This record gives sequence, C-alpha cells and structure tokens, in this order.
Amino acid sequence: MDGQLPASVTFRLNGADVTIAPRTGERLSEALRERMAARDVKVGCNAGDCGACTVLVDGAPVCACLMTAQQVEGHAVETVSGLVKDDPVAQALLERFQDHGAAQCGICTPGMMVSAVALLRATPEPDETTVEQALGGVLCRCTGYRKIMDAVMGRPANLYGHGDVGDAIRRLDGAEKITGQEAFGDDVAPPGTLEIRLIRSPHAHADFTLGDIAGFAAATPGVATILTAKDVPGRNLFGVIPDFVDQPVLAETTTRFRGEPVAAVVGTPDAIRSFADGDFPVTWHERSAALTVAEAQTADDLHPHRTGNQMCRGMVTCGDPEKALEAADVTVEGHFTSGFVEHAYIEPEAGYARMVDGRVEILACTQAPIMDRDAVAGILGVSTDAVRILPTGTGGGFGSKLDVSVQPFLAMAAWKTGQPVRMTYGRIESMQSTTKRHPSDIKMKIGATRDGRIAGIEFSGDFNTGAYASWGPTVSARVPIHASGPYRVLNYRAEARGIHTNCVPSGAFRGFGVPQSAIAQESLLDDLAEKLNIDPLEFRIANALENGTPTVCGQVFEQGVGIKTCLTALRPAWESERAAAELFNAQGTDLKRGVGVAGGWYGCGNTSMPNPSTIKAGVTRDGRVMLHQGATDIGQGSTTVITQIFASTLGLPVTGITLVGGDTDVTPDAGKTSASRQTFV
Repeated sequence: MDGQLPASVTFRLNGADVTIAPRTGERLSEALRERMAARDVKVGCNAGDCGACTVLVDGAPVCACLMTAQQVEGHAVETVSGLVKDDPVAQALLERFQDHGAAQCGICTPGMMVSAVALLRATPEPDETTVEQALGGVLCRCTGYRKIMDAVMGRPANLYGHGDVGDAIRRLDGAEKITGQEAFGDDVAPPGTLEIRLIRSPHAHADFTLGDIAGFAAATPGVATILTAKDVPGRNLFGVIPDFVDQPVLAETTTRFRGEPVAAVVGTPDAIRSFADGDFPVTWHERSAALTVAEAQTADDLHPHRTGNQMCRGMVTCGDPEKALEAADVTVEGHFTSGFVEHAYIEPEAGYARMVDGRVEILACTQAPIMDRDAVAGILGVSTDAVRILPTGTGGGFGSKLDVSVQPFLAMAAWKTGQPVRMTYGRIESMQSTTKRHPSDIKMKIGATRDGRIAGIEFSGDFNTGAYASWGPTVSARVPIHASGPYRVLNYRAEARGIHTNCVPSGAFRGFGVPQSAIAQESLLDDLAEKLNIDPLEFRIANALENGTPTVCGQVFEQGVGIKTCLTALRPAWESERAAAELFNAQGTDLKRGVGVAGGWYGCGNTSMPNPSTIKAGVTRDGRVMLHQGATDIGQGSTTVITQIFASTLGLPVTGITLVGGDTDVTPDAGKTSASRQTFV
C-alpha cells in the first residue's frame, strides 16, 4: 500500500549491511542502542539539544534521537566505535583527544568525535571559528571545550613525565570514553529488561488515595507488579545526613512537591512505552502550597518538630560586629536573591538492578556508592551485605548524584519480582524531581575604615531547601563559615537558615550555598571600594587572608593561603584590561565593556566532619600490584591521579598497577566524590 512503512529497514552500519524491524516512529538512537547493541551512541536529552547521540548518515552529522529508524533505509550510518576502528581521520583524532585530555566525564565525547570527524574529512585544517561551528551542536556540561578544540585543530599537547605525581599523562580511562565504550547508567541493561515508570504528583502539595492497584496491575498487559509505600520492606525514608533522613521513597498519603512519586509501575518495555499515567487509579486532593521562604514561614509545618518550616540554621560569630559597623567610616548593605539552578548534566539518572544469589546488585550512575549501598539496605530492611553497588560511568554529577534517585526503585523492583529491571529518567522527569541549587534570600552589611580595611560584617541568609532536607543542613553550616570571603574580618556575624517549602528538594551543587553568599559579599566589596575611591583589586589585596591569619572561625592556616598572591598576580592583566575597556567605551557607542574581579574560597571535602578515604593495594602471587579504589570518577580525573599516587609511592610505572574499582564488594569506602574530594582531598 502506498505510504505504508516497511516492516523492516536495511541500511549499512559501520560498513556492514544490517536489517532491523523497528516500530513505527522508533528513534534511530533507540534502534541502534537496543537492536544493534551500539551503546557507543549515547542519549542525553532525546530532544536534539545536547548532541550526545550524534552519528553520521551518509557522512553528515545528525542527532540520532531526531531521526526515525525508517529514515535510514538504504543509507550508511557510522558511529564512533566504527569510525575509530576503520577511519584514519578518527584514529588520529582518538590519539589527539587522549593527548589533550579532551574527555572528562565522557558522555558527550562520542558526539564530539563524530562531529569532528565529519568536519576534518571536509576541512583537514579548520580554523577556530569553523571548529566552533562544527561542534556547536554537541554540549559539554563539564565545559571542556578548549581541550576538545585544541585536539580537533591538532595543536601541540603538553604531556610530560612517566606517571609520577604531578606528571601530565594521558587519562587511564580516556580511550574508553573517547571510543564510546565507557558504560553509563543506561548502557548496561540487556534489551528487553523490565522497566520502571513512576507515577508522580501533578501538584506541589496534595493528599491522595490509591484505588485497586492489584486489579489494575492484573488487567494491564505487560505489567509485572506495581510498587507503593506498602511494598517498602524496610524504612520508607532516605536522606544523606543521619539526623535529617526525611524523604519517603514512595509517598504514603501526602505529596509535598510536584513530581514526588507515589507508585512505581514495573513492566515490559512495550507496556511501559504505551502506559498512560491518566489511567492509573489514584485520586488527588490538592492542598495549598508554600513555594517561597516567605510563604513557608506562615504555612502549616511540612515536618513535625520543624516549627515555622525551619529545617535548621547555622551561625558563626566573632568580635563585636554591631559595634564595629557603628564605628565604621563607610558602610554598604544590600538585599540579594537567587533562584533554583538545574545541574543539567548530560546523562540523566539511570541504572539497572538484578538479583544474584539472594542479593541485589545495582549498576547505576552515582557520586557516592557506599552511601547508595547503605540507603538501599535500609529501604529493603536488610544488612549492607545483601546489597552490592557497581557504579557505572557517571555522565556529569555536580552534586546532585550524591543523592539516591533510581537506586531505591530498582532495588525494590528486582527484590519483589526476582527479575532484572532498568530505569532511566526522562529529561523532564530529571529536572522535576532531582535536587537543585538552593534559592537564596540574603541580606548583608559590610563596614570599612577610611584606609580601606574591613571593619565588620553582618550576614543573614534564608535558603529554600524544598520539601525535604537532602544536603540542606550542609548548606546552612557552610554558608556562615564562608560568607566572609577569603578576607581578614575581626568582627563578624553570619547566620543561614534552611527553610522547607513545597518545591523540589534542594541539594548539593558545586559549593553548597557558598556561591550564593559570594555574590552578595563580592558585590558589596565593589560598592565599598567605590565609596572609598580605592581600586577594587587593591581593596581586596589589602584585606586578603595570609598564612598565620585567623579566619572568622578562628582557624589558622600556617601555609597554603594563596589568595593574596593570586590577586597580586592579576595586577598587570587588571590594568591592561581596564585600560582597553576605557578606550573602547570612549568611542561613544551604545555597547559598553566592563572589567570585574572577585575573590572566593571554599573548603574542600566535608565541612566540620572527617573526610575518610580508604584505598587498598595488594600484591598477587604472580607479582601483580592490585589497586582497589572505589572513588567514583565523574570527569575530574581521580582514577588517573590516585593511580599516580600509588605508583609513585611504590616506585612503579602507572602501567604496572592493575585497577580494581567501582564495586562495594571488593573496594573499601573511598568516600563520596564531591567538594573537590578524591583529587584534592
């Protein structure tokens, strides 16, 4: 019949003729990954925005998620794994990507490689603008563009040494990332595995009643089981800080934010694909919602014993800030607000679970495998010996993948059905339900003497921690410690509060609240410098901390305080850039340029608590040195750095170390990957 799609599609994949029978409208990305085992084609957004799934069709780069499988009938498709196997351009590019360290987390790298190959085939010696345009359709959330561009343009790499600490060597995991062989959370489940779909609240605050769940499951073809709060074998709560474990895996009678799950449907891929949320037997009773800190403080408490919806507060004080501000020659103050910020990692949360000899094994993207193991054990009501976490590659985390996401649902589904299960959040689902940077509402006042010395600081900040705690207590603790900036302040008071609202939980995001406070502090320092008619850079240099100078907490660093040296080194560039901006602005056009400077500081690792990291090495009977290290590498290079440390200590080349990692059964607790831990702590 005219217009009817063929039952099968034949095309050429990496040089070989193949035939598949895709569904009508099936994405090429899905067909390649699930039917042809081409998991080197990564999927990030499924909307053509990120470019991770880029492949070549007849030599032209396309997003495989935007093309149906039927559209490649009679065409040639190339993926990164095929290119690096047979194509000289790709093989040379593979070497340059390794030399430049152009792969960080690695989720975007196959798309970058494929796009770059298409460019270099047509233009062997492109200029920088041409490279930018050619790679513009592929996003690198790790922001590694400079190294990627240098590799594509064939610029010299700066490798040196043989692997000792401090040597610049190729990443030990670089080749797998570049060729697409790194397995991320959605890359490990066999095709046809049972899948999970969550039923989420459409309201920011609602009571709900579930209907006949068993009857609905029995009447829905392909549904293996449906999980509700009643199916949680152990404790129906999770969290990251013991005294603040408050978030249910599945809500019981009330949801506290839009997107909170109330049930998990487990079924075949076809059943999950055709599942309609509107058919699910649940009745919603919407309640009033408090979405801002101001609203929350007059609303009903979301949690018992957290009066006024205050989760917790942190405070640091020294000297007499009130008196110092009264005596100051000049004062400035301001009110600063910031909103939610999405982590926007290219890889959405994903994983796979299976039962092995009565234990549950979970393969998922994560920044904290031991924390995942302990959380899952508590939810299942079993000892930690019954849970094994095998971290996959993590395609960006930036703090949010410290919290569990898919892990509890995978564990419960595998535990109940006895079958392997998989789960991958859609982009909307990920943005709707996972943690964000805390919105802030900050008031700050700073005073200074006529000669440009900071006299005193008062700071108060309220942070919207959302419906549940997550890392909110850490934010409340860190902000008062850091709100002074890296400056000498004798009179200081800072208080931060975490306030519950009916928003998605806020959590860890590159700084635990410190960037929010830095916006206020650095803006006001500029205002002070202007009032005092002092150069903004010189004002900061005059007040910068030094070795032996106590912080606002009374901590004294005898060495390593480099902020004054850093700021001083900026003087030539600061002067030249300001002169250039002044010259440009004198032209009288509507377009103006400005030059700014800001200082920041941040405590690596955990705040006010130990930073344990346990890594084990041993020697086999045949003389091989085995390094058991469970620190997750989310792009920062810890796999290579830790191996270099051990190799240097033992007097061996890095090639003489056999890595055993990413398995809670055989690697000790290396701590979580966050706050510059693993490579710096």
